[in-house]
Amino acid sequence: LIDIWHCGAPNIDLLAPDLYDNGFTDWVAKYKLHNNPLFIPEIKLTDNNGVRAFYIFGEHDAIGISPFSIEGGSDSPNSPLVKSYRTLKEFMPLLAKYQGKDAMKGLLFDQENKERIIYQDDLKITCRHFFTLPWDARATDGSVWPEGGGVLLRLAPNEYIVAGSGIVIEFEKATENQAKVRALGEDGFAQAGGKGDGVISDKVMWKGARCGIGSVDEVKVNEDGTLSYIRRLNGDQDHQGRHVRISVGDFQILHVKLYEYK
Repeated sequence: LIDIWHCGAPNIDLLAPDLYDNGFTDWVAKYKLHNNPLFIPEIKLTDNNGVRAFYIFGEHDAIGISPFSIEGGSDSPNSPLVKSYRTLKEFMPLLAKYQGKDAMKGLLFDQENKERIIYQDDLKITCRHFFTLPWDARATDGSVWPEGGGVLLRLAPNEYIVAGSGIVIEFEKATENQAKVRALGEDGFAQAGGKGDGVISDKVMWKGARCGIGSVDEVKVNEDGTLSYIRRLNGDQDHQGRHVRISVGDFQILHVKLYEYK
């Protein structure tokens, strides 16, 4: 009925969802329109509200979210909502600077919706839930996966900010062409003598330019939107340059620089 409301009550500034149902991403998409900004004045209070906030700011340029009875939630500095809001507050200068400029994508994953592929410039960016990695025991202990989500912000060609929790991102050239291998081990390489599908080819032939991760730095966003360096993540922290990740339960802001090679 949104068109009827706009016709019959043209002075309404925005129409907003009161969200207690499943299908969060579908519902919020219905309310982000060319003539209606997304604002969520009420949503069920859960630990997932924080990553959902990252998602709507990144994906839909949202202007706000208000979990119901938020004062009834945990005040612990380690609670997911407190940690996420603390990171969002720090991240806000960049969110405000790039809002509406088509520079951001929102990410939101759960046990059913685990992956999203984004094509940007000449890159293929594969984003997944952190628990799709093979080494975290929490992924297979029978418990329900907490939602993972965040913002992917393009600062410049081959330069990104990744912020949020429970996500892993891989970058490659959209035109990369290789002979695929299967039966990958924990380290990402083909298993020697493994069973199952085995290896299609013992040679990996690449054509054209490739994309690599040059650096991944944990950063702090200053009030003027500039970045302050905290530490560099490498080795096992970026899987030897294969991906960028923020584990479930952690909230971070990462500065990622890519490079090209043949």
